[in-house]
Amino acid sequence: MRVEITSQEAAEERRLWADFYEATMRAVEIIRSEGTDGNAVKRIVAEHAAASDAVARIKKIRGLP
Repeated sequence: MRVEITSQEAAEERRLWADFYEATMRAVEIIRSEGTDGNAVKRIVAEHAAASDAVARIKKIRGLP
């Protein structure tokens, strides 16, 4: 794991954490308001993918497998 990152990577990481949080909250809101049937599942999966992409990039920045 990289301990030190550049200032540009730190800024990107902050944005990525915000992206992760927002996608997760959108998924939760879909579940709360629409449940988990039909088209809601497709939208939940899409938000999960967005959150996963953000975490994957954070891991890359930090040098994690």
